[in-house]
Amino acid sequence: MTEAYFEPLGSDDGWEVFRATPHTVSAWGPDLQHGAPPSAILTRAMERLDAGGDARIARVAVDLLGPVPLGELRTRARVARPGRRIQLLESELVAGGRTVARASAWRLATGDTTDVEQAAESPRELPGTDHNGDFFNRWTSGYIDSLEIRGAEDGTVWARPTLPLVAGEEPTPVQHVMCVADIANGVGAVLEPAEWRFLNTDLVTHLHRPPVGRWIGVSARASIGPDGIGATSGTLFDEKGAIGDTLQALLVERV
Repeated sequence: MTEAYFEPLGSDDGWEVFRATPHTVSAWGPDLQHGAPPSAILTRAMERLDAGGDARIARVAVDLLGPVPLGELRTRARVARPGRRIQLLESELVAGGRTVARASAWRLATGDTTDVEQAAESPRELPGTDHNGDFFNRWTSGYIDSLEIRGAEDGTVWARPTLPLVAGEEPTPVQHVMCVADIANGVGAVLEPAEWRFLNTDLVTHLHRPPVGRWIGVSARASIGPDGIGATSGTLFDEKGAIGDTLQALLVERV
């Protein structure tokens, strides 16, 4: 097995072609991917578009249009709204001729705001050992098993992928975050996964600052409505402090 989430297979008529490995497998089923690897590979496609200056991605919105299978996948991206200071990017992920996920991102011009830098959340401390990893010990998959995980006493779960996103490549800071951000649904779970499915249909990630280092902390909590719909909101951290926020819509069903 290739020791990466995706194996590159070249390009074809404007598409990049990959093979998704078993390291992408979701806890919800052996034939579908966890939401994190598709989110990251869609982000990679958008980041590879020419920025035309000093700019970075500030928000990524991923829609999971159905089960994302293993095997051969294709990505492509475009600039939907060009601009010198603000750009809207779009990407899609196709399997077997069907679009299985798509994403958009706002890429904004950067400037010096160090004198007013601040975050709404206080920093969280990376624990030296795992204090609270019961949930992910009980709920495993190819993707979850690819993470080094430490649970903190404050409820924050810290994760560090042990594999590259694409074989032979070093992920960018934003790609690295997107390899982890989707675990907020599991981190914030308030239902027992042996009794309930709570599938997220999307992942919206805002990054007010790029991460420093390899560990990403996720603090999250789900809210469940009375009609089978829920939402998970989370905050992302690195060892210096908060870097952004996530939001996910949930379809909640009894097993």
